[in-house]
Amino acid sequence: MDIYTELSVRTIINAVGPATRLGGLPLSDDVVEAMRAAGARNVRMDELQEAAGAEIAALLGAPAAYVTSGAAAALSLATAVCLAGDRPAAIDALPDVAGPRRRVIIQRAHRDPYDHALTAVGADLVEIGYPGSTRPDELVRELDERAALVLWRPGRGGDHLGIAEVSELAHRAGVPVLVDAAMDVPPLARLAELFDGGADLVAISAGKAFRGPHTAGILCGRADLVGAVALHHQDMDIRPRTWQRSEITGADPVRGRHGIGRGMKVGREQIVGLLVALRAFVRDPDAHHRHGAQELADIRAVLEADARCAVRDGYEHHLDVPVLEIDLSASGRDADDVVRELDRGTPRIHVGEDRAWQGVLVVNPMGLRPGDGAALAKRLVEVLDQ
Repeated sequence: MDIYTELSVRTIINAVGPATRLGGLPLSDDVVEAMRAAGARNVRMDELQEAAGAEIAALLGAPAAYVTSGAAAALSLATAVCLAGDRPAAIDALPDVAGPRRRVIIQRAHRDPYDHALTAVGADLVEIGYPGSTRPDELVRELDERAALVLWRPGRGGDHLGIAEVSELAHRAGVPVLVDAAMDVPPLARLAELFDGGADLVAISAGKAFRGPHTAGILCGRADLVGAVALHHQDMDIRPRTWQRSEITGADPVRGRHGIGRGMKVGREQIVGLLVALRAFVRDPDAHHRHGAQELADIRAVLEADARCAVRDGYEHHLDVPVLEIDLSASGRDADDVVRELDRGTPRIHVGEDRAWQGVLVVNPMGLRPGDGAALAKRLVEVLDQ
């Protein structure tokens, strides 16, 4: 009997993808074993972050990298660094910001619920532009002595400022640029484009297409900014008389006590699991695409023969993954009812419902295990037959 059965918690077929409400994606045996082995012994966390961060940066092609507890924590820690730097008194004061630089400039079209990750550490958000367009002068006039950071997000429609133009204007004023690429990296070529465009810091989820632990993230970018993250993050309430230099880098011990990132701690299991997952991704970036293609083909083979379903190929741009769109308009069934029936039945199935209001269900194959595609199609036909 496994733990879910003991708890009477039913497992699901995950056709949504790397959704937090479903616990993310299944982990490979290699990642699970690496996390088990890491959890069995102790290390100095500053040295583990240094060693893993150096390899992760090399794998990503980034100047420096630091493992965080998800991309949202990466946004928070990046903001904290830009608000307080490596100044102990300013770090201790957060979310009360010591000094005038407390504003994060963001294009109106780039607003997002994850903006809470920035305001939680003391930043004030300042919107510029309109939903459909942003002009360069609207950014320039906000880049004064109060500006600590510019936040930029990929994939927002409209006539808005691109990463290169934002970076050029911000850097002219001495203000760093943070990119929220939680859903947009990999592919690694996109990360390279962001750095080529001038991004100083990039926040990435490790639990999506990299298939690391769902609670792991990466903050990567400028070495001086990434290097200050540990002061805000690591629990180093130690006696300075006894703490030794890092055996990895020879660096002086981290001087922080309990910074604002204390509640965002990351375990050694997450760091090691992420590193193993990232190594596997770099070796074969298309492995999971091949598996997903087979599961989608199995679904299509069943549903294309059913006149109640119109099956179309789609593409999720942010996650860089082909998806299947199932239009139920001809079935006469309300898509929301179908979603509820799939959740109530056996096997228990969750599908993408963002377009259910249009009568369309979306299947993202990233969370499908072998055989899930065929089981999903069979169950959907049963629901339509009811």
